[in-house]
Formats: sequence, C-alpha cells, structure tokens
Amino acid sequence: MKHINLRWADLDPNFHLRHSSYYDLAAQERIDILDEYGITIHLMKTENVGPVLFKEECEFRREIHLDSKIHILTSLLKMKKDGSRWIIQHEFLSEEGKLHALIKVEGSWIDTVKRKLARPVPEAILEGLNKFPKTADFEYL
Repeated sequence: MKHINLRWADLDPNFHLRHSSYYDLAAQERIDILDEYGITIHLMKTENVGPVLFKEECEFRREIHLDSKIHILTSLLKMKKDGSRWIIQHEFLSEEGKLHALIKVEGSWIDTVKRKLARPVPEAILEGLNKFPKTADFEYL
C-alpha cells in the first residue's frame, strides 16, 4: 500500500480530486509496482514489450480532498496463466480503510517493434507478474 501526495493541480473546481487525477495516480502506481517486482522500464525496452490497456474504469465512492490521507492498494485481480492478459485493481483507501474509489484496468503486453500483442510473454515479465500482490479473490482467466 502506498501513501499518495496530492497536489493543487489534482483538484477540480469543486475542490476535490478531479476524475482524471485518479487515473494518473493509478498509472504511476502501476509502473512503480511493476518496477518493484522486476518489470522495469529497462527490461521492457530490452524485451521490446510494454503494457497496453484495453479497458480502464473507475467507481467513485467518496470525495478526496487536498488534505485527505489516502493510500492506493494495487493488486492483480485476474491473469492468464501465461501472463498475456491481466486485470489490475487499484483501491483508493482512507487511513481508516474506507474505499474512496476503485479502478480496474484490463491489459496485455504489446511487442513494441511488431506493434502486435506479445506472444509468448517474456519469461522475466511472467516472473514479475507471478510475484505481483494478488487480491483475496484472485483467479486465473
């Protein structure tokens, strides 16, 4: 779980987190956690693969304000056993554990040279995904 620092630029005219900031914060957290489990930018460049999203959706439950103490819990919800497709979930939680927003992204890996889905997924990518934190109800697709 990672604490997030909010910026004035993240707010909308109603003084709460603007909708696009949720997506930006989740995307950065996703890249940070991939890096933590060995799926680094350097590895992706070396293997000529990168993550590609097919779907991204957010459920907004409670407002988040500039002084809110919010954490993001990022987990793997579903994945094909070969790592070729996955669903990652981001929970925006208060210090008390109340859910403020839930983002789910569905994605895969693209071969950055061929510009097609990467198959098979490089072994180092699959190893990192297998280490990735999983939800309590994680399942293979």
